[in-house]
Amino acid sequence: MDETVADLLPGMELPAGADPYEDFDFQPYFEEAKSEEELRKTWRVFTKVKDVLENGRRMENASWRLWHRERLRGASDSKAETPEDELMMSEMEKFDMNLDSSLRQAQERTNHMVGEMFGGSQQKFMEEKEKQEALQKAERARSLVEIQEKFGVPDAAVDAFLQWIRSDLLQSPEISVAGSADVMPPSLADAKDLMETLKVKPRKRCAAFGHSLERNGANNFLLYLVRELKDELAFTIFSPKEGAMREDYEAMGMEVRISDMKSPTYENDVVEAIRDFDYTVANTIMLTEVVIASKKLAIPSLWVIHEAWPQDQFEYYAKEVFLMAHLDDSKIRQAFAEATKIVFPAQVQKVCYEGLFKDGVASVIYNGIPLAGINTYRAVQSRKRVRAELGYGENDFLIVQMGTVCKRKGQLITAQAFAQLIKRNDGTGKQPKLLMIGARYIRQHEIDYINAIKEELASTGADQHTTILDVKKNVLPYYLAADVVVCPSLNEVLPLVICEAMAFERPVIASKIDGIPEALSDGVEGFLIPPGEPEPFLEKIEMLYNSDELRIEMGKAGRRRVLSQFSFSVMAKAYRETIFVEDPTAAVPVST
Repeated sequence: MDETVADLLPGMELPAGADPYEDFDFQPYFEEAKSEEELRKTWRVFTKVKDVLENGRRMENASWRLWHRERLRGASDSKAETPEDELMMSEMEKFDMNLDSSLRQAQERTNHMVGEMFGGSQQKFMEEKEKQEALQKAERARSLVEIQEKFGVPDAAVDAFLQWIRSDLLQSPEISVAGSADVMPPSLADAKDLMETLKVKPRKRCAAFGHSLERNGANNFLLYLVRELKDELAFTIFSPKEGAMREDYEAMGMEVRISDMKSPTYENDVVEAIRDFDYTVANTIMLTEVVIASKKLAIPSLWVIHEAWPQDQFEYYAKEVFLMAHLDDSKIRQAFAEATKIVFPAQVQKVCYEGLFKDGVASVIYNGIPLAGINTYRAVQSRKRVRAELGYGENDFLIVQMGTVCKRKGQLITAQAFAQLIKRNDGTGKQPKLLMIGARYIRQHEIDYINAIKEELASTGADQHTTILDVKKNVLPYYLAADVVVCPSLNEVLPLVICEAMAFERPVIASKIDGIPEALSDGVEGFLIPPGEPEPFLEKIEMLYNSDELRIEMGKAGRRRVLSQFSFSVMAKAYRETIFVEDPTAAVPVST
């Protein structure tokens, strides 16, 4: 089993835009998990999410039975009833049918051994369950201690409150506690003793700043990072304005605060906001005040820079492009000089800002994607079924472009190439279809750009074969449905959409700019094209349109590259080392 995939098994995470545990392809887990230990880890993943995943309990049951099948060495020979039935079934449904048949055959051949092995496995199951319950109790104890320390509550007051909960609240007929379950420690001293026994330390408080709560690549990255590190750091999220992602953070039990960048007291507001924190994370170049305030208060900071602004154009990008009245050239340079740690998601950015930071401060960590979630989605969903639900048939060739519809993302170039593809199509092959996801009708320049795209498509009748959707929270179905994913951006660093598409084994056509060549090799996982030129773009689309074999070959190559370079576990490990390597007092995560 691939080590990067194995690392992902203990905790299922999500790709950009997905609902937590909303829909997920379990097949890669089952295909790659060979040993009993690996299968046991797989079962633990499904046990964690059984109550929040639509098919969670079935997945837990199936993975449990697969563990037994591996030990029994049963062979599967069951098939779907008809070829059409098999096409419409997900890999998980096929797997479940085969697994049932295999278990029946194995039990018939080795009844005496089944009882023995199930008995041993049942003991393992109980031991695992007891371990998980102990760790959950330790987590609750840690939360109690952190709350006490945060608000300075006297020990006696905490003990009195715990006593009230046990003797009054939990005895209420409206509340049911299973059996003799011990859901909370009797006292604060007991909570600390339990933490000491299981080597669980209180987490340091971290203020994580994003430039908004809208759903986009940079904000999704912060969500990933926070979700991965929440067992080591107690996060509070700060944003200059409200947005849909508030619910994502609050679902993880995190406080979200609004700190308005447009306020005349913003700089001082940031200083006061972080004064009682132990660490800060500033996500994007626009959050210089956080880095500067952290230096002022001697708080270690991590600055993650997703942008690639030329050094002689800081003022232009801050004021004219991104309309940041609070940001200017001097603040950006000061922040580079004062940041404790700086992370760039691509090597091209580190080169771009060379000379602004001290040696040893900056590092390159490629943005990873949470493969476990993508794997899960692909296994429980039938591609044919998903395409049918989206309105696409077997004879459609679907080109998908993800991302906010705006000039920087180059959707007009896609429209120009697609319009010519439709014009050249003689109707004898598959029907080309174009799907764009990410339209916003808020800013006038974006609305004008969308209208220009529609006019271009209408010039050849291509609009009849095009769908433009608003921003979507769950984008997984569109990756699964796609034949090709395109990213003809004019200004981009290293978009996650490329890595996510490769994780779905989809070939990618992308602009040869900035950090994109660090993720995609021309002619291997897809094609690199010159930015802003529809003709070379069209040529590559036609190559993939005309060759199923090429699409499959490039898709598999992309998957291999994601596993080796863009694994979320690799990224998370690098961030842990960056944040904690020089801090031996950092919180230790609860191991599961």
